[in-house]
Amino acid sequence: MRHTLLYIILFFGLSTQAQLASFTSQEIQAHTRLKLEIAKTAAECLDWHYSDHIEFFENNGVSKYYGNRRTDYATRDGLIKALKQYGKPSNLVQYLEPISCIGLSMKCLKAGFESMGMSETWNKIYSELAVDNNFYGTDLQRNLINLGWKSYYWNPQPENNELWDMEDQKLNPAKEGKKWNAVWGGHQYRYNQVMKKGLYYNVPVHDRKSLVGFDDQQPQFFKDIPFFVGIAHAGYHVFPGRSGDVIEAHSMRNLNARDNLEFSQFNPLATGGGPRWTKSEKYRSGVIVVPQ
Repeated sequence: MRHTLLYIILFFGLSTQAQLASFTSQEIQAHTRLKLEIAKTAAECLDWHYSDHIEFFENNGVSKYYGNRRTDYATRDGLIKALKQYGKPSNLVQYLEPISCIGLSMKCLKAGFESMGMSETWNKIYSELAVDNNFYGTDLQRNLINLGWKSYYWNPQPENNELWDMEDQKLNPAKEGKKWNAVWGGHQYRYNQVMKKGLYYNVPVHDRKSLVGFDDQQPQFFKDIPFFVGIAHAGYHVFPGRSGDVIEAHSMRNLNARDNLEFSQFNPLATGGGPRWTKSEKYRSGVIVVPQ
């Protein structure tokens, strides 16, 4: 574990700094007044996109929303090739839209801010996230915190942090010459930083208790939160949700995957809970931000 901790510290120290927008006092005050309406619209946006995804898939056998990190889907010709591969008509290409985990969060936050006449404020956030085309989930959370959102560290079983760290490294060994793999959660180190310094990666943590140690039973208060943006594994995965449920998108799955968008209860250790795991990615701690 000493070597593992050293690698995590090296990674932490070499990471880029979060991009932060500069908000006026008037913007912050307006957001404080309108945040619940922003959250309501953002939540409705999540529900609409999930329903749209399911309807399109059931009618056509492919996902309307395709992963924007798939190089084979980066062009119209690539998408048409994929449609033909799955025996689907090529004219469906006109309906397909790129998506990612953070992309869905941003799409619905944009809808929320615009609905309340705060497009300029959202554009500030977007401009900072777009620097170097990085779009980090941690940067998104920090900008929302600067507008007054509250952050919760989440970890259902912190007593298993070291076990999870070992499992992460076994599932996804570091590549040759590298000391860190972005899929790793760094659970024990992040937990220590949160508890000692109130900091997860570079995200300030306001609440270190309410979403810690809940095992597979979601805390009741969380179901009353109208909209949230969560991250796992230092922002490797971003998952939005509302009313205790997660509605997340994925950027690397096949066009014929019904789970390009997924719906689940926020219950990381429960069967069928979310954020959803894959064979190699098991999301078990992180930060969630909510409009206070």
